[in-house]
Amino acid sequence: MTTGLTPELIGQLRANTVEFEKSVIYQQIVDPRDQVLARFQPLFLMDHIPAIGAEEFKSFLLCENNCHWSGLHRQGTRMCLDMMKLRRGLSTLLAEHRPLAERLDGAVNDVSGMGKNIATAILLIAHPDKYGVWNSRSEAQMRQLGVWPAFERGESIGARYAKVNQVLLQIRDALETDLWALDALWWFLDQTSEVASDEGTSEILELAGQ
Repeated sequence: MTTGLTPELIGQLRANTVEFEKSVIYQQIVDPRDQVLARFQPLFLMDHIPAIGAEEFKSFLLCENNCHWSGLHRQGTRMCLDMMKLRRGLSTLLAEHRPLAERLDGAVNDVSGMGKNIATAILLIAHPDKYGVWNSRSEAQMRQLGVWPAFERGESIGARYAKVNQVLLQIRDALETDLWALDALWWFLDQTSEVASDEGTSEILELAGQ
């Protein structure tokens, strides 16, 4: 699997990380990491999943509580309509003795509203040393950097995530960071590129006399 993770790109990302660690985004997302993990890891223990309640699950989906992801709460009511299915899906997703691709496919197919963004966020909370997040922002930044993996035609979402996660682990190791901070780095790069784009647009308009 060719990822495009060259020494030059690693150097670039290390420079980005230096700026990221000085940013408000770092303070908002990375600094609360340990408190968020302490609060929600017990929620996703296999022993607790058979008793997990709708309100405590929905509380995890709120950005004000997870300090990381906005928008997850939109699927909360839908996912909790059938708590038996949700508990079964979580049990499937977090069954570490089973292949990762199989687990993700099972959970996403079983639970209405559980897309890859929610499923991989749960995996990160449960095992922050093993699983990164695949959402629209991480995908966009990885594609832009040229490190998005190639997929075979017909590969399931779980099989694709297994490949994405391998790249995330490689980047984590190269940057000597952790997967929680790496996911926040994608946010930082996204915001930085938006600012640069806005500034470039302003310059063009000024040159055009608008």
